[in-house]
Amino acid sequence: MIDCHLYHQPGRLIVHLVNLTNSATWRAPVHELISVGPFKVAIKLPADVPGKGPRLLVAEKAIISSVKDGWISFEVNSILDHEVVVIG
Repeated sequence: MIDCHLYHQPGRLIVHLVNLTNSATWRAPVHELISVGPFKVAIKLPADVPGKGPRLLVAEKAIISSVKDGWISFEVNSILDHEVVVIG
């Protein structure tokens, strides 16, 4: 299960993805992380966000995306514990 939160700041979007997949999800502490993915993501872009250069902050890499009819689409290959995507 993935928990997803979308934040809008002037000129950019921030997507926070949290991996809740494990055998003891609702019991702390978590003893095992299970990598999940890939995930295809599509987001309607606000007028002030051109959809350029999405980056994965945790993985520290740029990702390929496409923008069509005001929507940005991209893929997050895997998430171990969490990932943050910044879209400019």
